[in-house]
Amino acid sequence: MVENIIWTDSVLRSAVADNMNQEEARVSLSNEKKEDILLYFQPSQIYFMTKIEEEAYLVSSQGGETALTGCEQGWILPLDGQDEIGAIEIKTAGGVEADCGNDEIVVRIKSGECTLIRHASRPHADFFGNQYAFTFEQGEMLEKTLAEFYWGTLLPSVIERTKAVDYPIWRGYVVSTLQPGEYAGTYPDVDHEFQCKGRLALSGGFELGVVKRMMELQFKLMKEDPIQLWRNPCAIQPNGVREYHVRRNSQDGTVNAEMFLVTGNIEVLETAWLYTAATKDLQWLKENIENLEGSASLVEHLTDGNGRLWSDVYYEDQVMKDGMECMSAAMAANAYRKLADLEELLDRKDKAEHYRKQEKHLAEAMVKPVPMGFWDEEKNRFADWIDRNGEVHDHIHLLANSLPVLFSYTSKEQAAAVDRLIQENLGELQRFPTFLSACIEDYTDSEIGDGGPYDLCAAGRYWCWDAAYWANKQDGAMLFQQLCMVAEQAKLDQYKMGERYDMNHVYYQSDINWHGAPYYYEYPCVFSWVLIHDYLGITHDLEVDLSIAPRLTSYGRVAMDSYQVEYEYSQEGFRLKNQAAETRKFRISFAVLYPGKEEMVVSLKAGEEIFIEK
Repeated sequence: MVENIIWTDSVLRSAVADNMNQEEARVSLSNEKKEDILLYFQPSQIYFMTKIEEEAYLVSSQGGETALTGCEQGWILPLDGQDEIGAIEIKTAGGVEADCGNDEIVVRIKSGECTLIRHASRPHADFFGNQYAFTFEQGEMLEKTLAEFYWGTLLPSVIERTKAVDYPIWRGYVVSTLQPGEYAGTYPDVDHEFQCKGRLALSGGFELGVVKRMMELQFKLMKEDPIQLWRNPCAIQPNGVREYHVRRNSQDGTVNAEMFLVTGNIEVLETAWLYTAATKDLQWLKENIENLEGSASLVEHLTDGNGRLWSDVYYEDQVMKDGMECMSAAMAANAYRKLADLEELLDRKDKAEHYRKQEKHLAEAMVKPVPMGFWDEEKNRFADWIDRNGEVHDHIHLLANSLPVLFSYTSKEQAAAVDRLIQENLGELQRFPTFLSACIEDYTDSEIGDGGPYDLCAAGRYWCWDAAYWANKQDGAMLFQQLCMVAEQAKLDQYKMGERYDMNHVYYQSDINWHGAPYYYEYPCVFSWVLIHDYLGITHDLEVDLSIAPRLTSYGRVAMDSYQVEYEYSQEGFRLKNQAAETRKFRISFAVLYPGKEEMVVSLKAGEEIFIEK
């Protein structure tokens, strides 16, 4: 055997094998007698794949393990993502083992054959090696941010077979912060929505598997609700303790409200829709449709005969909403719409009709004048929430106004009023995407939770839905501005972003501009979703294989292996290529690229491309 130094500018120091065939950034190694190939690396981060019942799981060195075992797929990354040295992807047909010393990592390839691929220090690829490239204005910055977020936050947050390996429940266990000692639980209410969206946007096979397990974790917990109301708990802790019922007091102690009473139940319905659109897995849907109906049953239980959903707090865990909330009503109505779509896929027509009626019941009530609905006829906007004493609370809440418009539940007059409201308050709402309210200084001590006012700032969860509003308005410039703003802040934070960004605005005047949990999942996940789903406009759909609706603000090319698609936007026209091995149907929207050009649906054979003149 001969020891070969392959790349001097990577984490790989040397390899010991009989045969080596190198082509630029790819090397094939083999041993004639199938003995172990030895790879020597500098101290690095390790990500290996392991399989349980044919499902792919992640094992890594994040917990300080000195010995790791995996199979088929592995990654060795430099400890510091800002290093200029390259990461190495390992592909092999068999097992792979790593022994981690203080000064060196030794990796054994048990099959005697492997391929090594050199990448950037933070690969522009997902765990299965699906690469992406964005060649347009600021595309390099957005690419790098996506890679940093994925390898630095999204991937290590999946601790099923690392820290959670001995937890009573480990399948689908994904943490919200990587800061040691902070929030060790997994949080089905709120957090799962955006944890899943970030992964669904990337759409790789590993990510879709994690999303499936996260949903199935929720189904298990809802079915085991001790009061049998199908509640989706706020959290499940490492020791197995479940927090189905979490209440908080206001700062002055006069108000008490329940946190996230229906949030998780609503979000999992949309997640299931997105997952089904991505996988077309009707067998999974058939097996879980009654679980989705169970999730919806809590929402029905909390809706009165007038169509008012008594949801308490939705999303904001430090704003005391002891009553009914406009945002939750809009979210619930949209979730019913998604569930009805899924019922129709399974030809369950009676169930689909039932959920269409539930959607209409909520939507019609929501847009009625206060107090039977949320429309404030005097202020010409939607109120935020109405408490159990009938008092209206409103400080120009962004999502309470934008969501009824986004989901098409308003009259034309209401929609126009909301558009004006948002434009009039744009400076306040876009201090950092996206501020919760235009008048956060008006919240009282009876409205703010005893944990502090940080909820009144900017959070990824608000930005996700604000971006959806601008995408619906085909405003690519706003999406681009928001993405660049987050990318620039992420670089300042070394890509470890906090929970809430207040920008030293009203309640916080300090040396840092964020508060809440550190090294948090939310902005990384939402950035991935807004970039791919809204700005690049690549989405899965129930009716076609892929929907392509770019909202780019400059000419350029986009390639995403995980979607097996490539497109190019130019002054002359639009080129789309199907990189899959089978014929696929695409819906293409030109609303932003070439205003006035009609949407079209095309079928492209394997490897086929089409050019459409502007």
